Amino acid sequence: MTGLFARLFRRVRVRSRTATPQPLREAAPADISRLLRLEDEGERTLALSRRRLSIIGVCFAAGFALIGFRAVVLAASHDPDQVFIAAAAAPDAPNRGDILDRDGEILAATLDFHSVYADPKYVWDAEIAAARLTTVLPQLDAETLRRDLDSNRRFVWVARGLTPRQRQAIHLLGLPGIGFVEEPGRIYPKRRAAAHLVGYADRDLHGLSGAELAFDAALSAGDGRPVSLSIDLTAQHAVESVLRARMAHFRAEGASAVLMRVGTGEILALASLPDFDPNRPNDAPNSARFNRASEGVYELGSVFKPLTLAAALESGAVALDDVFDATDPISIGGFRIRDFHPERRPMTAREAVIHSSNIATARMAETLDGVRLRQFFQDLRLLERAPVELAESGRPLTPAAPWSTIETMTISYGHGMAISPLALTAAYAALANGGVYTPPTLRPVAPGEIIVGEPVMSAETSAAVLAVMRQVVTQGSGRRADVDGLAVAGKTGTAERVVGGRYDTDSLFTSFVSIFPFDDPEYVLLVSFDRPKAAPETHGFATAGWNAAPTSGEMIMRLSSILGVELRETDPQARASAVAMMFAPRARTRARPEEPLLLNPLAPEDVSGE
Repeated sequence: MTGLFARLFRRVRVRSRTATPQPLREAAPADISRLLRLEDEGERTLALSRRRLSIIGVCFAAGFALIGFRAVVLAASHDPDQVFIAAAAAPDAPNRGDILDRDGEILAATLDFHSVYADPKYVWDAEIAAARLTTVLPQLDAETLRRDLDSNRRFVWVARGLTPRQRQAIHLLGLPGIGFVEEPGRIYPKRRAAAHLVGYADRDLHGLSGAELAFDAALSAGDGRPVSLSIDLTAQHAVESVLRARMAHFRAEGASAVLMRVGTGEILALASLPDFDPNRPNDAPNSARFNRASEGVYELGSVFKPLTLAAALESGAVALDDVFDATDPISIGGFRIRDFHPERRPMTAREAVIHSSNIATARMAETLDGVRLRQFFQDLRLLERAPVELAESGRPLTPAAPWSTIETMTISYGHGMAISPLALTAAYAALANGGVYTPPTLRPVAPGEIIVGEPVMSAETSAAVLAVMRQVVTQGSGRRADVDGLAVAGKTGTAERVVGGRYDTDSLFTSFVSIFPFDDPEYVLLVSFDRPKAAPETHGFATAGWNAAPTSGEMIMRLSSILGVELRETDPQARASAVAMMFAPRARTRARPEEPLLLNPLAPEDVSGE
């Protein structure tokens, strides 16, 4: 209380201060405070906008950085699923050109196909999805598909190349995680026709065989231009239909045929059986996709004898009427060469071919010698792959040079050397072309186009051998190949196949080569059967004269109208005899060798042929 009164009644001191006068200022507007407030708010708004733009810019930069980082990760990871998805969204692949026959018939074309895929991430139940998909695509393995759909992958192929009906059926299943994509694919509308010639391509439109592979660069150039082949689809159908029927009739394991135009080398037809459907090549075994006509190499037997005769005549060492002793088989150091139908008498060079004597032909080759025979065959391209565009051109199996005497003898009648039927057809086309070799080709030759060939024998030699081949058809083992009015020249060939290191008399490879018309050669046809069996009308025989020769005759009859070959009203056999007589020199008798000869230990112990 005392303190309170003390504060109330304490002495108060008053100090006076003189106020300092303020400097004079100009009068400010009455609304100065309002202007100042507006200016402060504008600066704050501008600063806020700048901050927001900075934040947005940072967000965009972060987003682009994240996308770029993800792209780098994907590129570095080489994830095949992501690579495919990117490829599926890419522009369409360059258009692959069509393949046509010589008349413009489509043999191969490109169409868009639907393919079905799955993203396992969005597949609800892999087992149910696999079970439903296999109801539409029964060829799929349900368990394998289930594992794929249950995987951690982001992309799984289910099936490619669907038909429209299959695509619609899968769409109606309504399965989550299942999608479709369009991709180009090859179709072969003629199916099995000329399958080995046309070949096939893979899903990515890369040629794998036949013309698809041979002309892959031209077909995939991107301009869509078609590639025309030399084959005539009508002739091809005639050859295939006859060959298929006769192969079944003779119960052969395989068969082939080659039709070639003389002078141009154009392959008009080429068939190999069994064959396949190039739309589904993987459904066929490897043996069906194997081209027996061009890729397979075989000992072809007596079809070599006219070529041996041509070599002997061309060398001047032998004349048509020179005589060779064929009375007994040739025995050399335990090896025997005998005849299938022995005449057991001396025979002229002409008769050696007409009656298909191994013994007389072997003696003729001995007179010629192995060096000259090998060089002649080399000139005919028989010691190398047939020079055709096809990658499927078989490399021959021949003895190394120099040929021994036994090798020269056996090769002269078609044993001891294996070549392709196509290579032999081209050699006979040279014989029919006045001795000028023209390489076989799959490309059509334009009318009037000049084809440069390589002379391998004289026209006189060619005419003389053709006359002898005509006599083979009229007098020898080729009678069943003759066609009235077409003047067919030809030669049979029956070779024993090697089984277990030895020649098997029950395993034969039969052939017939024909040239028609022989007096004005236009076409060469070679027909072959692999391991044919005897038929009721063959009297227990399975040799070429009973199967390959009549098959050739049936083909030639059907081909004559297709190819426009005019029938002759008279048989030109008289002309054949006249041509043969023109080149008949003095007769000379050849005796068997007196001294032992060096033998090839791999030579057959007992070799014969038709």
